[in-house]
Amino acid sequence: MLTLRDSASVTIAPIEGTPRATAEKLGPAMPPSGDKVALVAVWELRDPSGQSLGERTERLEGMARDWEEGSADAVAHLAAASADRLAALLQDDAPAEAEAGGHPRLLISGVEGAPGDGRESLPRAITEILKRQDLAIVTDPEAKADLVLDADVVVANPKAGKQNVKIVWRVRRKDGAEIGTVGQENDVPAGLLDGAWGDVAYVVAVSAQDGIMQLVARGAPLSTGNS
Repeated sequence: MLTLRDSASVTIAPIEGTPRATAEKLGPAMPPSGDKVALVAVWELRDPSGQSLGERTERLEGMARDWEEGSADAVAHLAAASADRLAALLQDDAPAEAEAGGHPRLLISGVEGAPGDGRESLPRAITEILKRQDLAIVTDPEAKADLVLDADVVVANPKAGKQNVKIVWRVRRKDGAEIGTVGQENDVPAGLLDGAWGDVAYVVAVSAQDGIMQLVARGAPLSTGNS
């Protein structure tokens, strides 16, 4: 289970504009009910040797009392939703070298410099996100691949309770020729990434996917015809 981070307090100011009936009701409707909380279950699939094959996250809102008391209905709802996600994971992760079917084969190479479990969680997250695209994802370095994706993470020393984080995703051809990079940068609370990245890895992956796919599209016409 993933422990959710503390939430910031938000005050909803009066909403301007028309129609007034909707504007007047929209503000009060925005704050979440104090009786409801969100529970996030992070499921990790491993093979018999213990090697991680992937990860799925399921988020479900419910009454705080139901979660605290382990309500059978709430647990059953979460289990059913999680089962669908895990079934998709089992189907996605069959052969490491997927049939390309005319789509570019992308090798997820790795992440360097990440603190905490970022070296494992970031590749898992970006793999899950990119599998939804028209790509054949490859994880075996010896398998055939048209393009290679890797990333470097640089975390600055803490300053005033914050740390600057820079992530550079790099797409290159299998021969090492670089196609381009996608950069991400943000200030986060000091020490946030020293342990489990949890949902942060998926936020990073989702934010990077459009830029990565643009680089894949740029490199694919030159690479797929020669594979």
